[in-house]
Amino acid sequence: MAPRMQQGALITRDAHAALRDLKTLVDLATEKIHAAELDTIGLAIGRPQGDNPSRTLLVAAEALQSPRFEAALRQAQAKMEAAVAWHLPKGKAASSR
Repeated sequence: MAPRMQQGALITRDAHAALRDLKTLVDLATEKIHAAELDTIGLAIGRPQGDNPSRTLLVAAEALQSPRFEAALRQAQAKMEAAVAWHLPKGKAASSR
């Protein structure tokens, strides 16, 4: 593989890895909010509850407002922009903004 294509593959792989990291954090928050949903339904039908739905919901919300999430989001955006810029013809990268 030509060095330029290797560079493109690495840049694209970095973008993919950054998006996977972000997805992992979103998936964890999704699991928490789903658990809160199920606990709330349990309370509504009079079934003994598991965890406190409010607390579980707060944990999910805090995860999406955490510095870790913010950093993962910024990194995913930057890596994605780099990959897109690499794949665009040179003249279009500057004019697309």
